[in-house]
Amino acid sequence: MIREFIEQLDKLPQKTLANCTEIDSSKPLIGIICAQNDLSAAHNDLENICIRVKDGIISSGATAKIAYVASIDCTAMHGTLSTKYDLPSRDLTANEVELLCSGDFYDGLVFIASEPNIVCGMLLGAIRVNIPCAFVCQGTMTPLFDGKKEHGLLYIFEQIARIKTGRASYDTIEQIERNLPLYLGTDCERYGANSFNCILESVGLAVRGNGTASAGSLERKRIAYETGKLAVKLVTDRWTPRRALNQTTIANAITLDLACGGSSTTMLNLIAVSKEVGAKNINLKLIGDIAKTTPILLSQEEENHCIMTQYHRAGGVYAMLKQLLNAQMINGKVSIYEGVTLAEHLADVTIDNENILRNAENAIAPSSRLRVIYGNVAEGGAFVHCGSKINGFVGPAKVYQNEEMAVDALLHREIKAGDVMIIQGEGPKSGPGMREIFLSLALLKGYGLEQKVAVVTDGRIADFYKGIVVGHVTPETGEQNIFSVLQDGDEIEISLSKGKVNFDIKSKDLNQRYRQQETVSGNYGNFYLKNWAKTCATAVEGCVYKSQR
Repeated sequence: MIREFIEQLDKLPQKTLANCTEIDSSKPLIGIICAQNDLSAAHNDLENICIRVKDGIISSGATAKIAYVASIDCTAMHGTLSTKYDLPSRDLTANEVELLCSGDFYDGLVFIASEPNIVCGMLLGAIRVNIPCAFVCQGTMTPLFDGKKEHGLLYIFEQIARIKTGRASYDTIEQIERNLPLYLGTDCERYGANSFNCILESVGLAVRGNGTASAGSLERKRIAYETGKLAVKLVTDRWTPRRALNQTTIANAITLDLACGGSSTTMLNLIAVSKEVGAKNINLKLIGDIAKTTPILLSQEEENHCIMTQYHRAGGVYAMLKQLLNAQMINGKVSIYEGVTLAEHLADVTIDNENILRNAENAIAPSSRLRVIYGNVAEGGAFVHCGSKINGFVGPAKVYQNEEMAVDALLHREIKAGDVMIIQGEGPKSGPGMREIFLSLALLKGYGLEQKVAVVTDGRIADFYKGIVVGHVTPETGEQNIFSVLQDGDEIEISLSKGKVNFDIKSKDLNQRYRQQETVSGNYGNFYLKNWAKTCATAVEGCVYKSQR
């Protein structure tokens, strides 16, 4: 593209500047868009990935130039106000990519990032400029080790609860600090932290192993090199994001994610992606329908080893796709590359361990742990994540206006077995920012209350909780709805079989609560968050900019 750009006489100044930056206009130009951040656990080694990507691009006969976009760290910031910027950073990243890449300059792009919302933002920007592109991440962190078992970052948060209750000694902190990961990256103990990078493999925009291979490994370096080569191939085939992403490929990605346990944040982001490409039928209802029929196929065979390590060794995303294809749960006729269908692409793939990547006949559960739920507490819909053996929950509400208040209540042992913990004020507008409810769930897990306490919130939800947690409640706090006016002691019923989350209240009493309801604004927010909250759609609509549609 740059050759055509600078050959025009009226663009002689641009040609001169291109020569100054040592661009060979006879070769395709691939832009490497990197989210390097030395302070980020998952983005602090991306420059080394850049080098390998650039080598792969050059080996394929193209030219590479690097540009940088801002990124934040949410991996280590769970439970802090900083995580309010996590989801909104997605849209900032999309805008940055559009600004950087909208000129007739690049022939193709490689995006380098790890945090799911940054990666999704890059994809949204790539769809807008519609230039062939490939993705690669830093990889999963190496585990923490306590002498008996490998752990991810969740382990640190669990130990806080154990120390607070006297179930672990304060010396545990020193032990953790002695065994921090050798290489940083995304959390090796949570599929949800890696789900979007896995999904990119399923649609052909990342090479095999991108979502599961360890950071700092020789394989990760090979993946980065191959990503550079893939980008040049996609340029040659003119395989743009709008060709790769459509109703069918996104539905396949939803099925893949649900078979691995399901990530509510990934579903939110896939809805946003579908709106960007114009796939109109990707919505909460479709996700709910797919969830009912998608079994859980990803298993943790060895309790002493982290799930992402086992997933990768068992064959990774391609092997999982092969299991789903064998069970006719995904569409294999869709094109993954120019002239290559998904079924053809997976033809030679083998499953290395069927105890970890189960077939449909030997599924862990007949339907996903992530479901869609409605009811008068969530009239617009919500996601519910639950343990495989839990069918419902009924209990009195304990209502908190934000996660900080919920965490404080937990630390003071206010939450008891049988309670339903209501965390308001964490939605996209009421937060603002819709951060992931993480610390309170980790504390419940550390206290041993995981299967004894249910959680309902308008925030996003972490995928590790094995009890019942309802998140993305729509409409959210601040609007006139039952969720906003719940009070301590209200009996909440969560029924998975009915797909309902309800509170039985008479109309007269409800109207009385509405009259007494105070106007609620976001419980925290600087300029960017407040403006993002004014323009974003609801959680079940992907939190996309309303002004875009």
